[in-house]
Amino acid sequence: MKRNLKSALSLVLVFAMLLCFTVIGFAKSGLNKNAYATIITASDFQDEKTGAFDRFENILTIMKNDGLATPHSMLCGGDYSKIWPDYATPGVANVKDAYTSVYPDASEGSVVCIQGNHDFVSCGFTKTGYYDMGAYNLYVINENDFPWNQFLRTPLHIKNTANDLNDTLTSLIDSGDKRPVIIMTHVPLHHTDRTLSGDNMYSGYLFDVINENAKKLDIVFIFGHNHSSDYDDYIGGAVNFMAPGEKIRIPLKNKFGDDCYTEETLNFTYTNCGYVGYSGNSDENGSTSTLTVGAIQLTKNNIHFVKYSENGLFKTYDVARKNCSTYVSDATVTTTVQNDFVYYIMTSIFEVVEAFFASFAK
Repeated sequence: MKRNLKSALSLVLVFAMLLCFTVIGFAKSGLNKNAYATIITASDFQDEKTGAFDRFENILTIMKNDGLATPHSMLCGGDYSKIWPDYATPGVANVKDAYTSVYPDASEGSVVCIQGNHDFVSCGFTKTGYYDMGAYNLYVINENDFPWNQFLRTPLHIKNTANDLNDTLTSLIDSGDKRPVIIMTHVPLHHTDRTLSGDNMYSGYLFDVINENAKKLDIVFIFGHNHSSDYDDYIGGAVNFMAPGEKIRIPLKNKFGDDCYTEETLNFTYTNCGYVGYSGNSDENGSTSTLTVGAIQLTKNNIHFVKYSENGLFKTYDVARKNCSTYVSDATVTTTVQNDFVYYIMTSIFEVVEAFFASFAK
């Protein structure tokens, strides 16, 4: 009897240990194995002595080791350079090199890089507009169409950008397109201290369009830019995430000041791409300065969000989809790159220049 009891207890203990290891193993990766598409997101590399491109490659390697198969595509939210703006040219090349070194079978054509406020326009970026990415819809808004310093633009300029976006979103609704929509800009929508200097003072025009159309569409808004100080501390710092139903502060369109915002209820998901270079956010009161790379995973019923740092999994989030779909597509995606010829010529020139100076450093 005692022997049978002992055996039973041993089996229970073994089962409990296996269950524990299973839970620990899942918590380690946080990746959704049922996802039919995974999109990598990152921004603000600004690699002047920050080691950003190496960090990016390291984090991608950790994600791959945790079981992440070759992603469907990668979205980069701007700022590949810091003081020398034209470093964005080799910076974009460095991003693609890091990505394909970890995932050799990934297509460079599936990498979307938009312009940040530190990047020259000639460096080769995906144009503002709509892109059919197969598994999802993508709308890119580049620096010129939603700039960081909006004192240099009239409200009409941002209104026109918002109107073009609205035309696309309503067209998707009218056509019955059930795929998720990712909208990417460098500059965010929410009110911060940066708004006082004109940073996103007219973001309300974009917000109104996105929030209205998000009543029918599964929309995810991703951004960069706010890593250099404590601008995002009140929404989580360098790793922030706001789900539909949460309250967000949106700048008033005609007044500027610390309290000049309206509090709106989100109908869409709002999160940064993942700051890679450096962060000025704090580690207090729920905020963090942790540098991360993000992943958006699409499943039939949910959109799964993952943020990884160099220490491994940082956080996961899930949002239920309004429009359930089993849509699966070929992972090969090609986007239109602005100034294609100029980009490759400039990349070649910078490679020669960098090799020249590197020869003296040896």
